[in-house]
Amino acid sequence: MVGFVLKLNLELLMEIAEKVRFKVQSLIDSGKAGKIVGVGVGGDKTRYVDWVAEKTIFEMLKTNKISCVVVSEESGVKKILGGNQNTYLIVDGLDGTYNALRKIPFYAISLAVADKPKLSAVHTSLVANLSIEKMIFTAEKGLGAKLNDKPIKPSKTNNIEEALITLNPSTNKKILEKVSGILCKAQHIRHYGAISLEICYVASGRLDAAIDLRGKLRVTDLAASYHIIREAGGFIVREDGNMLDSLADNPQRRVSFLAVGNKKLLNKLLILLKNS
Repeated sequence: MVGFVLKLNLELLMEIAEKVRFKVQSLIDSGKAGKIVGVGVGGDKTRYVDWVAEKTIFEMLKTNKISCVVVSEESGVKKILGGNQNTYLIVDGLDGTYNALRKIPFYAISLAVADKPKLSAVHTSLVANLSIEKMIFTAEKGLGAKLNDKPIKPSKTNNIEEALITLNPSTNKKILEKVSGILCKAQHIRHYGAISLEICYVASGRLDAAIDLRGKLRVTDLAASYHIIREAGGFIVREDGNMLDSLADNPQRRVSFLAVGNKKLLNKLLILLKNS
């Protein structure tokens, strides 16, 4: 890039994603990628590849003279070059770490820009599959969502038996009981291990719904994909059906959600949850 970028725009997010892709791919075959190097703010173990991905993001921000507040899983809330309080970057440098370490091609970088630390304040977002050179989901407020610069829309499938759904039921007995109605009726259940990509797959019609009611996901995991699915015309709500809109100023804050392509399927899923 020539000169300095003073504003976090989609062009810079794409450059950051490409740089992180290069760094991550260069580490996958090394023996140190999975080495535990610490514990993130959220309480999870930090692998060396996670640390490198996040470090690369910070370096790119500083190189391009971006003054902002970064909210991340590993470092928490961190001010960059003074910390412009009108620019928040909510990041997950590597979503799907275990997939990456096992060379399963489903892991991503998630970047969301907001003017205040709240999910509904996100106005520019990117989720890129780091294992596939050209799979970049993006969205800008009011301009819809795109995959590789082509507009995307969610699926219209509303029959639960026909719907392709990702669901992480957990080992918690209460959660299993809660989703039992869906598990009994749905015939095509999956779990891929990178929630930002799963939600983007719903936004693009590859999946019909993605569900996670464990209360373990952080806002850093889904800030970008939250914006992308809403811009695409899909829905992302809490398990009671109300709008999901969480503060994003604390990476330790946890959320649950249903991301669904259309209103009819959403209502059917909510009824099954209510009656379980």
